[in-house]
Amino acid sequence: MGPPPEKTPAGSARTTVPPLLPWQPCLIAYAAGIAAVAFPWLGLCALGLLALFPRPARGRPRLWHFGLAFGLGLAAGALAMPALPRDAPPCLAQRKPVDLVGEVAAVEGRPGGRLAVTLEGVVATGGDCPGTPLPGRLALAIDQPAFRPVPGETLAVTARLRTTGGFDNPGGADFVFLRRLEGIFYRAYARGDRGQVRRLAPGGNALALRREALLRAVEAALAPPGDADSVSRAALAAPAGDDSLSPAARAMTVALVFGDLSGFSPDDLDVLRRASLSHTLALSGMNVSYVVAVAAALAWAIGRLRPGLFLRLPRPYLTLALAAPLVAGYCWLGGYSPSLYRAACMFGCCAVLLFSGRQAPLLDGLFLALGIMLAAMPLAVFDARLQLSALAVAGIGLFWAPFAAFCRRLPGPWPLRWPLVGLLGVLWTSLCAEAAVLPVVCRLFGDLNFNPWINVLWLPPLGLVVTPLALVGAVLVPVPGLSSLGGLALWAAAWGCEGLMRGLAFLDAHQMLVTTAVLRPRWPEALGCLGLFAALAVTLAGGRRPVAAMGCCLALLVGPGLWRAVSDLRAGPSLTVLDVGQGQSVVLALPGGRRYVIDAGGLYGDFDVGRAVVGAFLADGAPPRLEAALASHPHADHVKGFVSLLARFDVGAFYDNGGRPEGALAAPMARSLADRAIPRAALAAGDRLELGDGYALEVLHPGPGDDRSGNNGSLILRLTRGGVGLAVIPGDAERGVLSRLAASGAQLSATVLILPHHGSVTGFSRRFLAAVSPKVAIASCGDTWAFPASKVEAFLARQGCPVLATNRDGAVTVNLAASGDMPSVARQAAPTGGDAVKKPFATPPVPR
Repeated sequence: MGPPPEKTPAGSARTTVPPLLPWQPCLIAYAAGIAAVAFPWLGLCALGLLALFPRPARGRPRLWHFGLAFGLGLAAGALAMPALPRDAPPCLAQRKPVDLVGEVAAVEGRPGGRLAVTLEGVVATGGDCPGTPLPGRLALAIDQPAFRPVPGETLAVTARLRTTGGFDNPGGADFVFLRRLEGIFYRAYARGDRGQVRRLAPGGNALALRREALLRAVEAALAPPGDADSVSRAALAAPAGDDSLSPAARAMTVALVFGDLSGFSPDDLDVLRRASLSHTLALSGMNVSYVVAVAAALAWAIGRLRPGLFLRLPRPYLTLALAAPLVAGYCWLGGYSPSLYRAACMFGCCAVLLFSGRQAPLLDGLFLALGIMLAAMPLAVFDARLQLSALAVAGIGLFWAPFAAFCRRLPGPWPLRWPLVGLLGVLWTSLCAEAAVLPVVCRLFGDLNFNPWINVLWLPPLGLVVTPLALVGAVLVPVPGLSSLGGLALWAAAWGCEGLMRGLAFLDAHQMLVTTAVLRPRWPEALGCLGLFAALAVTLAGGRRPVAAMGCCLALLVGPGLWRAVSDLRAGPSLTVLDVGQGQSVVLALPGGRRYVIDAGGLYGDFDVGRAVVGAFLADGAPPRLEAALASHPHADHVKGFVSLLARFDVGAFYDNGGRPEGALAAPMARSLADRAIPRAALAAGDRLELGDGYALEVLHPGPGDDRSGNNGSLILRLTRGGVGLAVIPGDAERGVLSRLAASGAQLSATVLILPHHGSVTGFSRRFLAAVSPKVAIASCGDTWAFPASKVEAFLARQGCPVLATNRDGAVTVNLAASGDMPSVARQAAPTGGDAVKKPFATPPVPR
């Protein structure tokens, strides 16, 4: 039981946050120990910071208790960490499709009708490695699926295997580590409409089969007129024709019940993200609270019919008794997703504490749930979704007491006050949750979408009307005689979703959903910010002010930024070739923190390289600002990333070769340039961009008569200082153009060469390579083709020039010497066979 409310000098009660129980700080030390398995300095700093906070007086844990808990966490994390596979069969690394057979462990719907399937017990059945088991589990991305796999089924897949690496850049996500946490070491991509995925045997999981049948029934009930018999995801996402209900509304209805996002388009989810509403579709604690609200309404209705029942079973207990089976059923509907598991665990813990007489069970329930989860699954510490959920609940629990005290002081009768209190409660809850997760959200996503006021308009109808209707409809649709009623409930829910989505479209059309890139704090700054947040909560609760902890948190928050500012002033020029897959992006950093981006990468599909890769690198501990951005030529693998960068970053100027970006990229790029008033100019041979301090970018190509739309219209740039060539960046220029440029007598010598056309044979010109005579050559390439070409590497090796490639070395950073001497080179990727470099608070993995 918590202490009674404190008395102020005037004698009035002051509501305080219940103090931490003695074991709860030890749980934080235990979590820090788990984190130290991958991030030692982060874990140790968190432990030291925890020791500086005042601890509960009764049964106060001693420092050695913290040390013991830290050691237990370290041991638990090390034992739970899956071992990296050693000596994988060479046949699995071939650049050709492999026949595989495995059992479905999990299925997750992704935007655009895609499916993310996890296979376990995978065995190669054909080709050069029949009967060869695949180490760990396989992450399979299925595009245009012909059917939806169900957990427990056995699938046959024909696809090319790839490791889980990729996009290995400083400050970015470590996909190897994040997938390793799930025991996944390989990934594959398959097209369902090409017969690459086949069902070999049905599964024996009756609950999973029943859920799949219910999902199909709900999709059929929501299908547009004329398509009622079609239950494929393609039909769900098809245009509605004369039906005014949008595909997004149908998709949202399905997502609220099953957590399946495959009916959404990427644009729909982007609108939700910019409105800070993505969490409403995550099937987490908020959705479970909706289910509990339904149980509360049922308890109220029962009480109205049988008032005497409350004498034997008070309403809170009746609500929990009714909610327990509803929450369990919702977990089944949501496919037992990890976020639902966590929410259900926390609900159970809060229920136990409430039954035991705890007056304020939210924070204690959070700690109890975290203790159970981290004891059973220590590696959940690294799950960004758990981090965000725990911080949001902690923020609400710590700062709810002042709001409750404010509500009690509001004048007027309660029937008139409760609508205002309800709306203010939603707003206060949103503010507390978003403030608590802000440093981690900024680190994970690099965006600021702080729109708590939208929650006031969105959450009440979603939680009180739309979600209950969708759940009731899903329950009634398969029941004989009640299916029509269930269909009506689903359609009513879908129309509610339609109204909500139209409201967001209105706000978006009036530019009220603006998102902007922000500095992505590194772990010391994020830890310091969270520590100050905790110190504020302790102070407001009336506890002893943690002065020492606040000082250390402030140092962690401010110190790294000051250090980087001084380092930028002292640093020399550097060139970083980012790992953007099969594309190219080069970042030039000059003294004083000035940065230039030459190309921004871009992959086929909906993956936003500009936001998740290039932008993540640029904003890592630095303001999202560029002196200028340059596009070598208008192909998507070089300019698609600019769609995001131009819309979110502060860009001083934009230069290109005058060509029109291919496909649908031209319109959003032009819109961002106009909306943000970014100057634009086309460059040609003979132009020169002065960068300050003697640095300049010389434009060597294209000439006046060259076609600017293709590879041979690429800008060929030469970075110089005082006439000394430091780097040549030729874009995708091919052999003929390069040879003619070398024959023209143009000065091409440089220390570093970014290999033309990703290091392919089409960009191999002996005359050009000899004219540049680089000391270091770098190929920006993915693993789709055998780049860089062996012929290119062999020629440069004979010249004594090492060749690095982003598909095997990750991002490559060259610290340039102004004199043109041999530069120092740093690779992001770990040596072969080693563990990958890990980045705390990294961006969550994105399906590719």
